[in-house]
Amino acid sequence: MRKTRSRSFPVLLMTLAFFAGLIYFIVNLYVHSSSWSSMPQNGHLSDGTGLEHAGTITDRNGVVLAHSVDGQRLYNDDEQIRRACLHVVGDDSVNIGTAIQTVYRSEISGYNFVFGLGAPKDFQNGAGMTLTIDSAVQKAAYQALGSNRGAVVVYNYKTGEIICLVSTPTYDPQYKPEDIETNDAYEGAYLNRALSSTYPPGSTFKLITAAAALESIDDVENRKYMCTGSENIGGKEISCVEASGEIDFAQALMYSCNCYFAHLSLELGKDKMTTKAELEGFNKNLIIDGIETATSKYDVTCANENELAWSGVGQYNVMETPINMAVRSAAVANGGTPVMPRIVRHIDGIADPMLNIGSAKTGQAMMSPSVAQKLSDMMERTVNEYYGKYYVSDRLTVCAKTGTAEVGNGKPAHAWVTGFSRDEDCPLAFSVIVENGSSGYQAAIPVASAAINAAADALRSAS
Repeated sequence: MRKTRSRSFPVLLMTLAFFAGLIYFIVNLYVHSSSWSSMPQNGHLSDGTGLEHAGTITDRNGVVLAHSVDGQRLYNDDEQIRRACLHVVGDDSVNIGTAIQTVYRSEISGYNFVFGLGAPKDFQNGAGMTLTIDSAVQKAAYQALGSNRGAVVVYNYKTGEIICLVSTPTYDPQYKPEDIETNDAYEGAYLNRALSSTYPPGSTFKLITAAAALESIDDVENRKYMCTGSENIGGKEISCVEASGEIDFAQALMYSCNCYFAHLSLELGKDKMTTKAELEGFNKNLIIDGIETATSKYDVTCANENELAWSGVGQYNVMETPINMAVRSAAVANGGTPVMPRIVRHIDGIADPMLNIGSAKTGQAMMSPSVAQKLSDMMERTVNEYYGKYYVSDRLTVCAKTGTAEVGNGKPAHAWVTGFSRDEDCPLAFSVIVENGSSGYQAAIPVASAAINAAADALRSAS
């Protein structure tokens, strides 16, 4: 009898474990089956299955970006809008992993628990979606980028709504090119560079070094330095674009003096620089309405003195996404704490508390209000006295910082600009990268200007 009991006990445990596992599986199947079915790994989706009767996707103004007619997925009538919105909306495939039609395929396709994505037409109930982007602003940014590879991000730093998210190269989702896999012109066309690419940030990173210095170094704003154009630091040269002469803290940011900020990063040291960078979004990624971005990276663990100095001006091994750079600027605009970006405004019939659709989400504070105010003032001064107020925008009060990020191998530098507007009716944070554009001032500012001016016009006309 004792033996029978001792043998039945393990069997009872195994039986209980089996049923517990079965219940766990059934619950997860019910909760997650729709998202599992629409994962990009499911190759059966690559032929467009699931979109033949999918819901309509519109921009913030009701402009149709994608809809289904007679079993066919159709896109906006304007080819340039189709191209400009490709990386946000997606095409019939799941190759663009961050696109709405990939991430939300089950919702817009009318996933059915019994039939999956292959439900009979009578059982299909695809949800319509309204996005935060403005198709006209998308088009303006796309046209401004021209034949360049790059990305544009513009978002409302009070509400978090992304107004513009453009990546190039792109293609027409209505007529996908047959040679997309072999033609070098389309290399990286499936990648949304705004969310999924990382680049050396160059001198835009000086905003982080400046914030760290304002927080940790006494009287740093009055510190003077004689810039001769280059200096040997840690056994190797740190060079500037030009000799700026005797400059103070604000002038060092304005003239983008590498030597000045190299000294600041050395004085701050690895720990403070790393802590500050991580507070401003590095070494982690963002989740935007269920869309996961790439990870911005700052790692000076093994850096020598010269490499630490270069990290303070956005070089060495520092890498950042355009979307994270826009969030950093939004933090400065918002008194130190960013409102996080979002791209889905509404999904018909769906209220997912995990997504927080339609509501602004505040991120972690990146700096104190006083530091944010000082950076804002210096960035506005840089625009007004150095870049040229009307060169950046003739209708907004803009605070900005450019960057020219060296990439090596004899290639032209990447061109950056990031910043925000101080206008109450147009609270716009932005970042622009033009790959191998050589100069942030010459290549990135005109693109940013076109995008933020178009966004300002759109917001003001809607109010």
